[in-house]
Amino acid sequence: MKKYKIYSQIVSCFCFSLLGLQIKILLESLPTESIVFFRFLIGSFIVLSLLLITKKKIYLSKNFLIHLLRSFFGVFATYFGYKTLTYITLSQATTIGFTKVFFASIFASIIFKERFLFKYFILILIGFIGVLVITGPITLQNHGIYYGLLSAMCVSGGIISISFLVKNDSSFTVIFYHSIISTIIFFLIFHQKISFNIIDYLFPLLLLTITALVGQYFNAESYKDSRTNLIVILSYLRIIFSTALGFFFLNEEISLHTILGIVLIVISTIYVKKEIIK
Repeated sequence: MKKYKIYSQIVSCFCFSLLGLQIKILLESLPTESIVFFRFLIGSFIVLSLLLITKKKIYLSKNFLIHLLRSFFGVFATYFGYKTLTYITLSQATTIGFTKVFFASIFASIIFKERFLFKYFILILIGFIGVLVITGPITLQNHGIYYGLLSAMCVSGGIISISFLVKNDSSFTVIFYHSIISTIIFFLIFHQKISFNIIDYLFPLLLLTITALVGQYFNAESYKDSRTNLIVILSYLRIIFSTALGFFFLNEEISLHTILGIVLIVISTIYVKKEIIK
């Protein structure tokens, strides 16, 4: 079971990295608001279809307010995350997003009273140094940095919410509520900026949505472990996947400092894997 959680997080990391690549490509043709909205809308239709096919029963969750809060976090994490990709490379956007590690680990220790062992701090520090090394020289005038940090803050809130929700609700229930509520929230806030001329991009949007849903599912599965700190550190694999996808499909350069950063991240991730398997 512990190994399943590890593999769930690895699959989730790859899906979210692939999602970044898909978004980066679509942003060349569609505005951010349209991509985000139709990603949520198509996701809702897929989830509802699965609900009818599998005949699963979804009840009004006693944690509805937390689902609502998780969806608010998800909406803005997604929006700011997609905006980040309009300004900087896929690998840079992903690495900046990993400032979430500090927020999520600290919040998890406070809210869930998890023991924040010194070795966790060292692993986080090693991984984050790798993040800084990979990010390299980005000017503070670049809006991508600030969108990335805002997204990371919202993601950390979502991580804490998911960690609580999956202890009481199934992964499918978490995705169901998130898909429906997020679609409504995003439309109410951004409806004036959404372009509905997307007929030529329905298939790419469908693929993007499926990738996101699969990533969400396995992410929720991996957090069915009380040791949130360890799962968060393992998620550093996203940086490695994103760097590779950016190199092969977007012609993003992999410099010496990128390789050094990846090595540091791999070191921290290997130790995390050993901790979870124990």
